[in-house]
Amino acid sequence: MLKRAWLAACAVALISLLVACDDNTTAQVGDLHVTYRVGSGTQNCEEAGISFVRVYVSISETEDLVDQIFPCDPEDQSVIFNDVEAGDYTVRVEGLDGDNNAIYQGENTDVTVEANQTNEPDPVRLSQILPSIELFFDFVETGNCDSFGVVELVVLLYRDGVTPVHDQAYDCATQLNESLVISDLSATSTYDLRVRGTNENGEYTHEYNQDGIEVQPGPPLVLEAAMEACSGLCADP
Repeated sequence: MLKRAWLAACAVALISLLVACDDNTTAQVGDLHVTYRVGSGTQNCEEAGISFVRVYVSISETEDLVDQIFPCDPEDQSVIFNDVEAGDYTVRVEGLDGDNNAIYQGENTDVTVEANQTNEPDPVRLSQILPSIELFFDFVETGNCDSFGVVELVVLLYRDGVTPVHDQAYDCATQLNESLVISDLSATSTYDLRVRGTNENGEYTHEYNQDGIEVQPGPPLVLEAAMEACSGLCADP
């Protein structure tokens, strides 16, 4: 019975955060207090449209020891993890909307837990994840870059129909197999997209156009730019 009670005491509330108990080792643990705020702190999470927060605790860039979601509490924007092994951690917090989309994020890379203590929390400042567009490229007709003689893809994105915010050429064969993410956009603007496929002489032979694109914070807006052949040469993008 005593052995069973001892084993039960070794069960941890946060799997992977605590050192496993054995007959000869007692983990040195403390409490990890995580607090978060939106920007300067003049808004609480509810006012910012954050319904939940997702907290990651890690000891390396590739390993999250904790990944848990908590309801947003405007009156107490904090969570406490008890009996965490003493050591240094990185804490990342995401603010999620009602559909569990990450719309805010922040990080503290210098969090220390000491044995038998609760750390003094340094608030994780959440910044809005700016809108973005993720583009996939294809042709209206069946074929690839070689079959249509397209060498490069020229991608231009205009804000409010006037200001270019992205103007770049890409190798067609490479980009056709990869998506392109254009970040740091504005939810208060609209965007016009121009894609041109060029031949080996640099002439525009294929095109895709879309106007009045609206974007929102959170996951990228996914668009498929299916290019079609122009009658003659295409207009400048």
